[in-house]
Amino acid sequence: MRCMRRTEWILVAARLLVAHATGQQPHKGVQGLPTAVIKSMAGDAEDYCDLWFGSYRKGCHHKFQQNLLWLKFTITPSGGDAILVENHNMGACGSAGCSLFMFTKAANDTFAQVLGPEGDIGSVTRIRVLKSITNDHYDLQKTWADQQTTTVYKWNGTRYVPAS
Repeated sequence: MRCMRRTEWILVAARLLVAHATGQQPHKGVQGLPTAVIKSMAGDAEDYCDLWFGSYRKGCHHKFQQNLLWLKFTITPSGGDAILVENHNMGACGSAGCSLFMFTKAANDTFAQVLGPEGDIGSVTRIRVLKSITNDHYDLQKTWADQQTTTVYKWNGTRYVPAS
């Protein structure tokens, strides 16, 4: 078996970084997720914990956080980022996917949810950023679970909404 040269290792590492940066590999749990995003999902964590009683409720917030999938990606040509979070907990998923939320940094280091008025349904792995731009934000495309149907989301000035 041949050993990899240093340049080959650098190329492999660069490919992994690109795959990670383009959202091909979602993160699981809250490590690296901004605290303000976690706080923004506190209501969903409470809804999840309300499903449990007695000793089963102990540690439910931690379990909720462990079952979040998320990606960070660029949504504006000027480099503005968003964090797409999939609530992969019991009660948040159905045949169309799981609850999705997208957060952008707002004033005072808070984060605002900007995917539809209350989020959407789908999977973080089926959302992609398009090259087309609306109101200085890249359009997004969601592929549905059937792998054929798609929905395009456009920035309306305050949030992403399905294009009509």
